Amino acid sequence: MNQSAAEFNTAHIFRLTDDTGMFQHTRYNVPDLSKGYTTDDNARALIMVVMLYEKTGRQEYLDLVYRYMAFIMHSQTEEGYFRNFMTYERKFTEVRGSAECFGRCLWAMGYALISTSLPEGVRDACASAIKLSLPRVAELKDLRGQAYALIGLGFITGEESMGLIIKLADAIAVRFEQCATSDDWCWFEDSLTYDNALLPWSMFVAYQKTGQERFLDIALKSMAFFDRNAFRDGFFRPVGCNGWWLRGKEAALFDQQPIEASMSTLAHLVAYEVTGDETMLRFARRSLAWYAGENSCHKSMIDPATGGCYDGIMAEGLNLNQGAESIVGYCIASMAMGTMAETVEADTVYRPWGFFTVLGAALGYKMKRIVVNPGQVLSLQMHFHRSEYWIVISGMAKVTVAENEFILNENETVFIPKTIKHRLENTASLPLEIIEVQNGGYLGEDDIVRFADKYGRVDKIAAGMTAP
Repeated sequence: MNQSAAEFNTAHIFRLTDDTGMFQHTRYNVPDLSKGYTTDDNARALIMVVMLYEKTGRQEYLDLVYRYMAFIMHSQTEEGYFRNFMTYERKFTEVRGSAECFGRCLWAMGYALISTSLPEGVRDACASAIKLSLPRVAELKDLRGQAYALIGLGFITGEESMGLIIKLADAIAVRFEQCATSDDWCWFEDSLTYDNALLPWSMFVAYQKTGQERFLDIALKSMAFFDRNAFRDGFFRPVGCNGWWLRGKEAALFDQQPIEASMSTLAHLVAYEVTGDETMLRFARRSLAWYAGENSCHKSMIDPATGGCYDGIMAEGLNLNQGAESIVGYCIASMAMGTMAETVEADTVYRPWGFFTVLGAALGYKMKRIVVNPGQVLSLQMHFHRSEYWIVISGMAKVTVAENEFILNENETVFIPKTIKHRLENTASLPLEIIEVQNGGYLGEDDIVRFADKYGRVDKIAAGMTAP
């Protein structure tokens, strides 16, 4: 379900943005001017439009880069801090914003700083604002502020930034070592609240920059703890903000916030980059699939009419507001996933029976051209998260669906619901070519359970029939 920048409906992003910056909240899909702006949202929006501009080169996204960067610069004080909340009348309501706001600004400006697609003047402005803020980094005491700042510093070269990375990483590591006193609770605090995946993410970055095994060990342990609880229902289920998850208590189921899916996606992508563990890539895809309906509500979080993202899942259903944090987080995560997919998935993938080529993909669907060589057969398999629609383009297909076997000829079709066993075979002397259209919240190649296979690829999971 990862999308290219060109595939996004970005209308809601422009709807949320005026000549000052990005509005914080909406009432349904209408910007709520009374809630004003936040530097938090404009910082994240800067990352988003840098990614959009890098991928498309469109002037309208570069214009937004200037607008969001100008907002961040205006929020910065002479001492290097960042103010956060601004009214619609363009007045900041605080002398100094939160540590998290500070960290998010470093993250955004660090990301923009290394983008070779941006004009030199934009990157110079980032460098200047970062330089002003660096003396304030050592003052950070808030855990998430430290983690965001560490990630931002990861984009910055030099002895000063490296020294600050080590200082922040050590402080975060101490928090983990003091709190993670049993295998049942391998976490940095006595609760899981918000932006949870951010914390192991920062430890993976710390290991990337320093090579210290201590940080990698903490990253792996904390991520494993996070994953055991976030994916235990076969899909991503973030901790609810109505009570959070306190140590020794049950995790709150609602309200689930989109930012958790976004941060989980980004954190697992970095974990995959560091470790090469395919499980991390699978969990990244599952996290992103939350937006497409692989969630406890079984509904897409993306409004196709507006391009906005609903603000969460409550006990009674979707929160129909479409604020800035929700859509920006989705766009960043989806584009990051798309970038990773470009490096790990070739357009054409070869299998023992033939090959397939991905023709197109977007939110909730993927289209493939599949060619099965004469006399070859795919595994007897099923999928937990997607249905499939097959169209025979040329050749003759022997198809198994559940307990039924039948022949499909050119221009004939078959629909295969998710969780139904199926198989495709070419018993003829000429290649078989079909078009496969997949539909579902998660469309990764690892969503395959093989029950029988000519090439010995039977999965252990098939015996127990539990979701991976």
